[in-house]
Amino acid sequence: MKRFLTSRLCLLFVLPNGLFLLGAALFGSEAMIGILNAAIVALAAGVCVAYFTTTRDIVLGRLPLNKVHWLALGIFLSWAGTQLGRWWSIVWRWLDQPMWLANSWIVAYGLFLVACGAYFHLIADEAIGEERVPPQRWIRWGAVVAAAVFMMVVASYAIDRWTEAGVFYDQRLG
Repeated sequence: MKRFLTSRLCLLFVLPNGLFLLGAALFGSEAMIGILNAAIVALAAGVCVAYFTTTRDIVLGRLPLNKVHWLALGIFLSWAGTQLGRWWSIVWRWLDQPMWLANSWIVAYGLFLVACGAYFHLIADEAIGEERVPPQRWIRWGAVVAAAVFMMVVASYAIDRWTEAGVFYDQRLG
């Protein structure tokens, strides 16, 4: 039992998920969303501060654009977009969830930042030291999966728009 409790499986998966389930049982979903939004905003701010000077130096041309720097840009942009989205979610909840706030360009911009960050992660293959993390073949698989998921999501939006919610029945979303 002691070996399991100190194992990577327990420390990286079982324990965090167990703590989440305990929190969900104690606080309920609305409170957990608020708590986790606050935690993500705080941690994302920390990540953005930690990577700010590197990102600034890359953008201003003080550092070369090698794979490590692509990875740094990806980390910064992903967490900046995540932070923007979580702040927007907090404000949206505080204002009683108005639709104009849900369908804002700010939401789209946060998603754009996360997408750019994910792209920079994917092109930063073998950027971490001697370990070759992530290996180039897994970057290729990641790109294939990303393209397939993107096509499926676009197709599902198109199909939904052209059928019961959309053009064919002239029931446009308004």
